[in-house]
Formats: sequence, C-alpha cells, structure tokens
Amino acid sequence: MAESSGRIQYQRGTRFEHQALYHFRANGYYAQRTPGSKSPVDVIAIKAGQVLFVQCKRDGTLPPAAWNELYDLALRYGGVPLLADRPKPSVVRLWRLAQRKGTSGGRQPREEFLIDLPQ
Repeated sequence: MAESSGRIQYQRGTRFEHQALYHFRANGYYAQRTPGSKSPVDVIAIKAGQVLFVQCKRDGTLPPAAWNELYDLALRYGGVPLLADRPKPSVVRLWRLAQRKGTSGGRQPREEFLIDLPQ
C-alpha cells in the first residue's frame, strides 16, 4: 500500500512539473525539466536577461536545507530562485525566495513572483 501511495505522489509531482513547464513555455521562456536529477532544481526557465531556477512543490512548502540549496545555487549563477506551488488544480503560482531560510517551522521568506514584471 505504501509503495502504491508513494508512486501516486511521484506521479502527481511529475504532472505538476509538466504543468509548470507548460506555464513557462506559454509565457515565452525556454524551459526544461531536470527529471531524476536529485538536484534542487525541477525546472530551469530562460528568457533574455532572466534565468529562473524552479523547485515545484504542490503544497508550497520546502524544508530549510532544500530551500537554502536552491537559494544558494541561484545566487551563485545569477538566477532567480523560485518555488512553484499549486493553489488550485489549473494554477501555477510562483514565489521568489527572498533570503535563506532558518530552522524548520519558521516563516518562509518569499514574495510572489509575477512573470514579465521587473523583479
């Protein structure tokens, strides 16, 4: 039963990554998934002058270690660290990670990110 539940969660996560990928492509980005990479990035989206490093979490939560790894990676390469969540089945909402995250259970230092607005 647990294996089946894990597989279902994995499939839902994969579907959400594809939904995010489509969202970026529909907005003029070159976007690519990094499936199975075990990296802090699920999707990389590129547009002239902008590189987005995206972690997709349907529930919008990311533990401090994963948060900080994504934040540091984007900072190192001049990209924008984003967390994508799904408040409704057909919606991809984006959050820019504003700073490193402290201990578990703390506030997520983020701000909503709107595509094509100066960030």
